[in-house]
Amino acid sequence: MSKISRLIPELEHWNDGKGIEPENWIYIEGRADHALGYCSLMWPELIQFEGYVLRGPLDADRLRGWERAGHSFREIETAMNAFFLADVFPKDPTESILKDNQIQHFALVMADMLSAKLHRDFPDRRFSAFVLEGDDFGVSFHQI
Repeated sequence: MSKISRLIPELEHWNDGKGIEPENWIYIEGRADHALGYCSLMWPELIQFEGYVLRGPLDADRLRGWERAGHSFREIETAMNAFFLADVFPKDPTESILKDNQIQHFALVMADMLSAKLHRDFPDRRFSAFVLEGDDFGVSFHQI
């Protein structure tokens, strides 16, 4: 079984306890509407605005508020691009330690995908995509 299989306990119960790989499980249990929803998280619309690169859609009022408060360009991009994961999947009954591990893995993959998208969409710029730790657990990025 793959490394990610350990994060999906249900897989080991398939095939009379022999288990199933995540890719095969998705063929059986997966839903296209959920996959498309995850695409919006993992491969978001990105926009350029006055030198900023931001997750779309633009919230100009929020951006101006950060500017008026005197935050740096990097701080503003980090805040505007933050996607918080602490409350994602609220109906998931998974035991809390396992769920924390699942969300941590999801965040790492999400940051990697953001990095790839930023490089592809803006090859002339450099970015840092990263996992936010602590109470504001999630993923964000900014230009470097």
